[in-house]
Amino acid sequence: MRPHIIVKGLGNQSYINTQKDSIYLKGLENLIDIEFPNIGDSIFYQLEGFDSQLLNSAFPKIRYTNLSGGKYLLKYRLSSQKDFKTITVNIEEAIWQKWWFFPMIAFYILLLIGIGFYFFFLYNFRQKMKMQQLRNKISSDLHDEVGSNLSSIAIYTQVLKKGLKDSNLLPILDKITANSKESVTLMQDTVWALNPNNDSPERLFKRIEAYAREVLSEKNISYFQQTDIPMEKVKLDMEDRKNLYLILKEGINNIAKHAEATKASLEVSEKNQKIIFTLTDNGVGFEIDQKTEGNGLRNFKERAEESNFELKIESDAGKGTILSICLSH
Repeated sequence: MRPHIIVKGLGNQSYINTQKDSIYLKGLENLIDIEFPNIGDSIFYQLEGFDSQLLNSAFPKIRYTNLSGGKYLLKYRLSSQKDFKTITVNIEEAIWQKWWFFPMIAFYILLLIGIGFYFFFLYNFRQKMKMQQLRNKISSDLHDEVGSNLSSIAIYTQVLKKGLKDSNLLPILDKITANSKESVTLMQDTVWALNPNNDSPERLFKRIEAYAREVLSEKNISYFQQTDIPMEKVKLDMEDRKNLYLILKEGINNIAKHAEATKASLEVSEKNQKIIFTLTDNGVGFEIDQKTEGNGLRNFKERAEESNFELKIESDAGKGTILSICLSH
């Protein structure tokens, strides 16, 4: 007796051959009913590839729902029969059941991540290029326009002094000249810090050394500079590099003007995962509690706080001075 086979689902893409021994399901079909009408026997059956053992139903009816894609072989017999009959069941795999589906999804996700990183780094690169162009423009404008104006002020002041030798205005002109020269020097330091070519720590150390030897040699003070760590360990952005340079420069100026020293040194070392710059002299020292803000301590503190440097000054009268600047990695 041929069974009555019913296939149900959201679509209409099933195929059952006339011998009722082959079923093909496609697309959205997801339910198979196999019935033996007008038969009072029970049925034994097993869907090979899905059922692990032979099953028994008291009613002559077999039902499967939501089978995964693939090929199956349904064998069955009624309780009154001895031989099994078979029905081939071929279910088309859904796209997510294909072997390549999840690797394709993984590849797609990795591709999206890769594209995201590409655009991020491209944006970051363009921003850095814009920043470098801006820094070049600012440094050029400062050097060409502001520097020229300040230099002109100093020159004009010198000319005025020659024509006012006995005037009460001479101290004022001297002050203008000093302030103009100081402004020119500060402008030059800012231009140097803005220049992208000076971003490396090697250039910073060379500029500090060149400045120290120039200033201290005029006072017959010997200078020694040493770095005990690889240069690449010193990580500084533009603002921090400028503040570090200005603090050390101010310290060197204080040695030249006030320390009455014969020796000075700068050592760069590492301790407890921190980079330490130590500026030392063997001069007369001073009582820190009695030192006024006009001697540079205020500038030290403000620049150190701006860059989150740990600043420490140790000095006693007659024992020299130690200026330490601690940078976190």
